Amino acid sequence: MTVTLSIVADSVVRVSVRDGSRSLPVLIRASDDDEGHRGLGLVHQLTGGRWGVAVEPFGKVVHADIGR
Repeated sequence: MTVTLSIVADSVVRVSVRDGSRSLPVLIRASDDDEGHRGLGLVHQLTGGRWGVAVEPFGKVVHADIGR
């Protein structure tokens, strides 16, 4: 896994995570009793839905834009 930070616009930082899995992340709503499945929901809330995924030949990159 590789984590990268980059500036994509004034006051906007992109956090990108590259891993070796080609399985796409799934945004699900975790119940109060769930012990997991909250990560992408937190990213979605913190970024106002400004995140995405790109499949690569040997994995994927998930990015989230934080700011503005």
